Amino acid sequence: MKDEAAGQPGSPGRRAAVYWFSDGLPEMAFGVAYLIFGGVGMVRSLHAPSHWMGPIVYAALLGFMILFVWDRKILDRLKARLTYPRTGYVRPPAPPRGSGKDENVTGFPWSTVWLFWVALTFVHFWDSQWMVPLLMAVVAAWIYAANRREARPYVWWSVLPIAVAGLASAWLDLSVKSREFLPILIGGAWLLARGTWTLVHYLRAHPRSAAMEATSHE
Repeated sequence: MKDEAAGQPGSPGRRAAVYWFSDGLPEMAFGVAYLIFGGVGMVRSLHAPSHWMGPIVYAALLGFMILFVWDRKILDRLKARLTYPRTGYVRPPAPPRGSGKDENVTGFPWSTVWLFWVALTFVHFWDSQWMVPLLMAVVAAWIYAANRREARPYVWWSVLPIAVAGLASAWLDLSVKSREFLPILIGGAWLLARGTWTLVHYLRAHPRSAAMEATSHE
C-alpha cells in the first residue's frame, strides 16, 4: 500500500499503523457489527411490533458500541490467532493525540465508521426519498478526503459504491423507520466487502505454514 502519511512517510510508527489494516480485519469487524445491527433494525421496522425484537436490537447496538470503544483490544485478540502468526506482532495504533511524534495512530473509527451512524441520525430526523442518496454521496466524499493521509487511505473508485448504493436506495419503497437503517446497511456491506477482499489477498500472500516454517529455521 502506498504510504500517504504526513510527517515521516517511512517511520516505524506509520508502518505499524498501515500494518494494522493489512489483513482487513478492522473493516470486516465493523462491517459485520453494522450489518447485524442494521439487519435486526430493518426486520423490526418491517414487521409488527414484537416484545422480543426490542431487546435484540438493543443487544446488537450494544455489541457495536463495545466494538467501537474497545476495537483495538478486540481486534488484537483476533489478530493474535490469524495475523501475528503469519507476519509478526506490531503494537496496535492509538487514537490521534494532537501533535504527538508517535505516528502509530489511526482515526479510522471516527473518520470512516462513525460517518454512517451520523447519516442514520440525519435520516431519522429529516427523512425523504432522496435523503439517503444525498447523505451517501457526502459520506463517500468525506471518507475519501478524511483518510487521504491516514494509515488506511481510499482511492476515489473504492468509495464510489457507497454513493451508488445510496442512489439505488431511492427506488426502494420503505417506511421512514426502515429507511433510517439504510446508511448502516450500506456502510456495513461496504466495510465487510473491502475487509473480506483485503483478507483474502493477505492470506494468499502470507500462508501460515510458510510463516511457521520460516520461524522454525531461525
